[in-house]
Amino acid sequence: MPKKFDIHQPDDRFFKSAMSDPEVVKAYLEYFYPKIAAIADLSTLQQQKVQSLRPNLKLFSADVVYRCQLKGESGAHFHFCLLFEHKSEPDEYVAVQIGLYIFLLLREQVKAKKQPLEPVLPLLFYNGKATWRPKRIREIFKGHPGYEVLKPYLPDFRFLFEDAHRLPPEELLKLDLSYFRSTVLSMALRHKPDLIFEYIEVIFEGAEDSDQVLSIITYILGVAERSPKRFLEELENTEFTTKPNVMSTLEQLLEMGREQGLEKGREEGIYKKSIFNLLKTVVRFPEWPASELSDFTELDLETVRTFLSVQSQFDVAALRKYVLEDLLADIPLSAEDKEKLDRLIGQLAEG
Repeated sequence: MPKKFDIHQPDDRFFKSAMSDPEVVKAYLEYFYPKIAAIADLSTLQQQKVQSLRPNLKLFSADVVYRCQLKGESGAHFHFCLLFEHKSEPDEYVAVQIGLYIFLLLREQVKAKKQPLEPVLPLLFYNGKATWRPKRIREIFKGHPGYEVLKPYLPDFRFLFEDAHRLPPEELLKLDLSYFRSTVLSMALRHKPDLIFEYIEVIFEGAEDSDQVLSIITYILGVAERSPKRFLEELENTEFTTKPNVMSTLEQLLEMGREQGLEKGREEGIYKKSIFNLLKTVVRFPEWPASELSDFTELDLETVRTFLSVQSQFDVAALRKYVLEDLLADIPLSAEDKEKLDRLIGQLAEG
């Protein structure tokens, strides 16, 4: 049974999970930046811990930093940070964020008294819906009246940018079978859910273990607007090597969803009973203070106080709106529940 299943923020989770695998990062550099890969000893790739830079470095929802040695016997290293942006309306000032990221990483080297300093290369991967070309630092100031005079003195740097929109599936399929291919193909089709299922076999073929299978499933469920049940149905008429593993994982997720649904139902039932108890108790014992009502109904004190404040206005419509839209929002109510609720609210509004 999978230990974790969370389809919230699927892009961030999937990118960070995939790019935490040195083999995927190695393939990323070789595919997108062969000149850099050619001077790097990719067998020395080592992910760096950057927790010490938080909270200042919370600039990107997903980021991964690596250190790598150059080829040769010099022992020289360089750093690169893999940054991820997927917002539908990307930040116009992303270059400022990236610049801060670079200099924070360099500052850490200065504080550690590293000599000489090791270069930091920023790699930005984007898979938002809108086509985007991020501005460099100097471009941000082009509208400034003193731009032409000040231009030579403005800081500037290039960053290595990739847009998933520019990655046609047919080109990605020319890559060797690997989890890197599966990752990039999935993200390139992020806003084309029907195409994800058209390429579903080759996407899963690159998954090498159950963790990678689960990562892909979680990502697709998060972006393709499919339930685990619908996902299973879509796979019925497909054949690929890892299909048994994929089907098994989906069935486990379905079972987990059933269990979570039952648990949620139990919790909702207990909460609904507590709210009805509150209403009935206030009708019978209007003099009870909020603290006593809270203890008796097992509702938190703030909830009880707010309820009593609304009830003290003796406004049927306002009280009914508060109970239904605040206290019982998203809680299923039967016809009998609604009838009972109307009766209690009427009694409470009469004082």
